[in-house]
Amino acid sequence: MMNLLFSPSGRINSAEFRQGALILIVLGFLFNISPMINYQLSMILGIVGLVFIWCWIVLWIKRYHDSGKSGWMCLLPIVLFIVLAFIISMVVQAMGMAGIDPETQAAIEEMANEAAESGDIGGMFSQMMGMGAEVAKKTALPNALMTALASAIIAFGFNAIIKSEPNENSFGPYSG
Repeated sequence: MMNLLFSPSGRINSAEFRQGALILIVLGFLFNISPMINYQLSMILGIVGLVFIWCWIVLWIKRYHDSGKSGWMCLLPIVLFIVLAFIISMVVQAMGMAGIDPETQAAIEEMANEAAESGDIGGMFSQMMGMGAEVAKKTALPNALMTALASAIIAFGFNAIIKSEPNENSFGPYSG
């Protein structure tokens, strides 16, 4: 499993790609719902989650190698996912902000403005973090579901399009 997700050398067939992609989609979903449990933990997991980017790159490189293509082709599905995830995140967060009680939102903004005017930068950030935590809790599940769905569509869609080269190529033997 470590070789599948962390080493970019060699080739993987369609089934091995699906296995790795499914693992990354499930782990990504779990990381994305972490704000519902603990907001501070989710911030730490977000940093750790950057490792997932490397794992996706490795999977795509090996899958493209299986078709005899350059690993640089991995940028196509990865950039597509980043753009789609950004759009999903913006839409879901906007929906989450709309779901916050306007009086609560106004009170938090007023406290943050007062802290900023008094020069209490720590107080301002504290108020903003409080509001961010509330939005994150409300949007975690829809964001996790939509991101997992986008990941699955991109991963399994591109995987179906990429055809294996049935002979040994410059990236290694056929893994059939």
